[in-house]
Amino acid sequence: MRHRLITALSAAALLGALTACQAVQDAGNAADKTSICLEALRLANFSPSTQNLEQTAQDAKKTSEELTGLAERAADTTLRDAINGMAEQVQSLSVPNLDPTTVTNWAQQKLNAFTTLAQACG
Repeated sequence: MRHRLITALSAAALLGALTACQAVQDAGNAADKTSICLEALRLANFSPSTQNLEQTAQDAKKTSEELTGLAERAADTTLRDAINGMAEQVQSLSVPNLDPTTVTNWAQQKLNAFTTLAQACG
């Protein structure tokens, strides 16, 4: 009888420890998601400059790479897909053909990607 009580108490303690570990992991995942979202939304504010096309191309490439790196860190697949979508949108900017119509169309598509990202972060 005493052995069963010790076994039951040990099992209860182990279950409590596992539950506490899961709660800590869940809190860590939420903090990671929050920090990833904040950084992704900051990067998603990328805007092209028609004044310096070379710099715009470099900035678009760098921003896209940074977004892709964030997506790799995201555990949530919806968030990962949204960040990758934003990275693809930033990278899709056709710098050699940058004119007001191109920028307007690109900006609308970027807004759609931004909305998807914001929803994934919500």
